[in-house]
Amino acid sequence: MPVITRAHALPLDADLQQRMQKFEPEVPLLPLDSGATLYIGWFNDKPVAGAWACGDTQGRQLLHFGIHPATRGRGVLQRLAHDMRELENASGRRVLSAQDYSALDS
Repeated sequence: MPVITRAHALPLDADLQQRMQKFEPEVPLLPLDSGATLYIGWFNDKPVAGAWACGDTQGRQLLHFGIHPATRGRGVLQRLAHDMRELENASGRRVLSAQDYSALDS
C-alpha cells in the first residue's frame, strides 16, 4: 500500500479533523510541545494514519500513532514511521526512538 507522508501545520481544517477522529487510537490534534510536528499518512487522497514527532532536535520521539481501522495489517504505520524518520533527519532533527506501533499495525 503506497502511503505518502506529509507534515501538517495546525490548525487542521474541519474535514481533516473529522477524518482523523476515526483513527484508533485517536491522534491528539493539539501540539504536544512547542516543537512538535504532526505527520499524516495519505493513501488515495485520504488520511489513513498519523503520529507526532516531539522533543528537541537532538532527541526526537515518534509518539501517539493512530491508524484508520480499514488499513490495519498493511504495514502503514511501519511506512509512516520510516518516512517520519527520513523527513525529520532531512530537517536536521535526530530521531532517537519511536513508540511501539506494531500491535496497531497488525
